[in-house]
Amino acid sequence: MKLLGAVSAAAILSLILSVHIHRSFNYFFPPFNELIWDVSKEFSDKTSSNRPLGSEGGFRDLAGVLMGMRRMTADIAWISVLQYYGSHNMAAQGIDSESKGEYPALKTLVLRTVRLDPYFDFAYLYGAGSLAFNLGRFDEAIEILEEGVKYNPTQWKFRLYIAAIVWKKKGQMDNLIPLLEEAIAYPDCPTLVKSCLANIYKARGKYARALEIWVGVAEQKNLDETYRHQSAEQIEDLRKKLKI
Repeated sequence: MKLLGAVSAAAILSLILSVHIHRSFNYFFPPFNELIWDVSKEFSDKTSSNRPLGSEGGFRDLAGVLMGMRRMTADIAWISVLQYYGSHNMAAQGIDSESKGEYPALKTLVLRTVRLDPYFDFAYLYGAGSLAFNLGRFDEAIEILEEGVKYNPTQWKFRLYIAAIVWKKKGQMDNLIPLLEEAIAYPDCPTLVKSCLANIYKARGKYARALEIWVGVAEQKNLDETYRHQSAEQIEDLRKKLKI
């Protein structure tokens, strides 16, 4: 399973299936001029075995669209995102050696996915959440979400995330927390956003609410093994702090 890197085939398939059902079947004519053509150059310094699956992009993506397999092509692009960034312990396992964990190609890979399938809501949310809340690249996150608003003007969650990222960028936690609380109430909220909110509460000494969120994370179906381990550690630590 070296080709799939740190993310197992089963985990990838389950995540694709879990978000696939939420995607609209209404496709407008594909904006060929907006497809990401230069994905492969992001990995020109890596051997083929260390590149995400399907990272060639370009004309291969176009061929998939022209053959009527647009959603499948987007799913392959999404697997590339998961391999590149989807597991926080990739570098530790020697699968990906991105310097300092900066993941410079993340925005490009996410945009490639959503331009193949502009209705892939979870990809927008996951990509923007990763860039903003894990990597501190707020402007890139907002750029992805604004593209989501362009193609999905009635999807209010994109605007909710934009507002949350703006407050995060400004360091105004009192304004950020209510927005994150609203975001995690929805089933398609990425786990990383939930973990971000739980960590904010923990840092503020609000252990009970932090514990409640982590318990919810641990109970999720198809939870990534990294988050399963992290949630178990956090739950144990918070219970000790609460003496329960």
